[in-house]
Amino acid sequence: MWRLQDGRCARQATSCLITPQAGDRVLLVCMADDSHYVLHVLSRQDKRSATLAVPGTERLSIQQGSIDVSATQTIAMRAGGEVAITALHGPLSLGAPNIFTSATESLVHTARSYVGQVEQLLFKASQLLRLHGEQVIVTARQDAKIDAERISLG
Repeated sequence: MWRLQDGRCARQATSCLITPQAGDRVLLVCMADDSHYVLHVLSRQDKRSATLAVPGTERLSIQQGSIDVSATQTIAMRAGGEVAITALHGPLSLGAPNIFTSATESLVHTARSYVGQVEQLLFKASQLLRLHGEQVIVTARQDAKIDAERISLG
């Protein structure tokens, strides 16, 4: 519910996807039952941000053959619950100079094949680091070192 400059109250119309802010110039409709609706945000003094929302709904769904989201600076996605990104057919690609992942509980990768190529690969486990496979091959072009208080083979 929005309070207008003249004291009347107006609701945001379902078709008005940009949430009005104080100081906005809006298109208002006055109904016969004396209810008022903001139909459209015409202009805004503070042009730094806008919020897209559909009043009275819990879910917003966008259905189109292709959707392109782009920003000149930052894209942030947040949810109070689960976030799922699924590509039913074709690859899911991430590309950036640096990619950081963190999880407070578990980080699980499941795939038929896992292939990686890096200049350096560093793992540090505070408790246990285990590599297991039907066949395991460890090769080095120069040195292969094992350093521990006790080394058990076989």
